[in-house]
Amino acid sequence: MKSTTLQIAAMIITILHTTVFSLLVSYSFAQTIPNDGLYIGQTQPGNIPEIFAPGIISLNNRLETYPTFSPDGNEIFFTVVTVVNTSWTKGKILHSLKQNGIWSEPDTAIFSNNNYINWESFISPDGNRQFFASNRPPSSNIDIWMTERMSDTCWSDPVRLNSPVNSGAEDGSACVTSNGTLYFKSRRGGGIGGSWLYRAKLIDSSYSQVESLGNIINTRPQETEPFMAPDESYLIFISKTRPGGCGGWDLWVCFQKTDSSWTEPINMGPNINTADDEYGPRVSPDGNYLFFTRDHASIAMDIYWVSSSIIDSLKTIANIPLYQAFEQNIQIYPNPTNNKINISFDAKSYKNVCIEITNIDGKLILSKSYYHQLPVTIDLAGNPKGVYILSIHIDGVILHRKICLV
Repeated sequence: MKSTTLQIAAMIITILHTTVFSLLVSYSFAQTIPNDGLYIGQTQPGNIPEIFAPGIISLNNRLETYPTFSPDGNEIFFTVVTVVNTSWTKGKILHSLKQNGIWSEPDTAIFSNNNYINWESFISPDGNRQFFASNRPPSSNIDIWMTERMSDTCWSDPVRLNSPVNSGAEDGSACVTSNGTLYFKSRRGGGIGGSWLYRAKLIDSSYSQVESLGNIINTRPQETEPFMAPDESYLIFISKTRPGGCGGWDLWVCFQKTDSSWTEPINMGPNINTADDEYGPRVSPDGNYLFFTRDHASIAMDIYWVSSSIIDSLKTIANIPLYQAFEQNIQIYPNPTNNKINISFDAKSYKNVCIEITNIDGKLILSKSYYHQLPVTIDLAGNPKGVYILSIHIDGVILHRKICLV
């Protein structure tokens, strides 16, 4: 009898302890999230990336990535992954909703409440569809799935997209533009050692044809995880071995020209890219913020955000005209470089040359005049890694070249 009484007392103490702990956690969360404001009430960042919603979305003991917002900013979905020996083995999509000015505690999205891989969520610009990647049946690999909005708080049962979008190989990282065109990555046979980027236009309410994004974007290294602007004016993607990178997976951006071709991709620079891995690019529905993930060896993985003004500054660089006549007479090497750039002029070049180097923010790093046709060597040691603009002034004409310090 005494033993039974002690057991009952222990059970009551345990229940009280659990209840009090749950209330404390709930209270702590409610106090952490402000009751108003977009982006979970966070103070908006400037030109230096900051962790997004620390202690709310980005937790110290959790690995988060791939945020996506509804057009009105009142919903966020993001992925939490499980990593075993550096390999992603499991993923769940979490969800937080703002109702009556109050953000809910992030919880597993109903369409992700299973034991399969679920990640790379992306809400369409009109807010009516959500794409994500999963290996749930009947998928034999990771495929692209879609769910449709039924109400402000409810989404439909997901459906697997048909061939040719899903190929039997790994397909994922889907995003969609305002006109319905789907951009995604696939390992269907392109990309030596990895994936390439593809698109499928929405024709008669279906995706019946798939095409590669072409050789300017798809190169020998692996390209993956596209974010296409809703108006298709620019594309952000990630690559690991493209020359000019900062180390690990980096974010790159290119811009669509008036003839619908693409500019050469530009590394997004050391403010965004580090020696760690950066991936999962997303731009907020209002166009004001770039979101991405920074991953330190799968030990710390957090969502970052930064002003999208960096995209506009890189567009200025991408659209700088090149003068073919001078290109034929001037050699610039090596590029990328780890410290020094050599510039040589042939006999057709003018003798008086002014050389300037600026960083991507337009800050002047070097300005010097030369009066001979001998090769010039410029030492960039001590400057931060990233993209710089080399400007060569000759007889009133300026040749601009991107150089990458690695």
